[in-house]
Amino acid sequence: MKTLLALVAVLILSMPVMSHAGMKAPGVLDDEDVITSEGLAKYRVIGIKIFTTDNIEYNNVDDEEMTKMKRELRDYQDTLAKTLRNNLEDSGFEAFIIKDDEGAGNADMVVEGEFTSINLGSAAARIIFGFGAGQVGIETKGQLVDAKTGDVLAKFKHETTSGLDGSLDKWQMINREAADNADDITEFIEKLK
Repeated sequence: MKTLLALVAVLILSMPVMSHAGMKAPGVLDDEDVITSEGLAKYRVIGIKIFTTDNIEYNNVDDEEMTKMKRELRDYQDTLAKTLRNNLEDSGFEAFIIKDDEGAGNADMVVEGEFTSINLGSAAARIIFGFGAGQVGIETKGQLVDAKTGDVLAKFKHETTSGLDGSLDKWQMINREAADNADDITEFIEKLK
């Protein structure tokens, strides 16, 4: 009887320790920090904030390209947000893009982040060297936030790149990388569900 009581006491005392153990990062994105100890299944409505570009680092972008880049950035932001929304809806979530002047509305969770770098690559390097040289790419970082409490559930950082693609120019390739980045973020969220 004493052995049974001791075993029950050990189990009861170890439950809080077990319940606070974090979830395992699914290994989808380059850098993942899962803070929550519970799956994301209860977060059925997801609000998506447009990823900011305030602190972006530009690589292989000259002065002439920078003028066009400023026009293209909004498209990249929209592509990432819309792709993320569509993917999440396809995965069974209710998802919407949060407008600048509104709060999280009825969202259970919010995805927010920023573009940290854009690399226009080098067409010459892609053609001459190949093997991934001269790649275009984007990098983002962000977090998943409980909309009701403001608690950060997970943080991430991820880069997507693309080499030579004869059918797309570098501007279209960056836009495709924004969509690919959203695909990967969606998979990260799905695996935490």
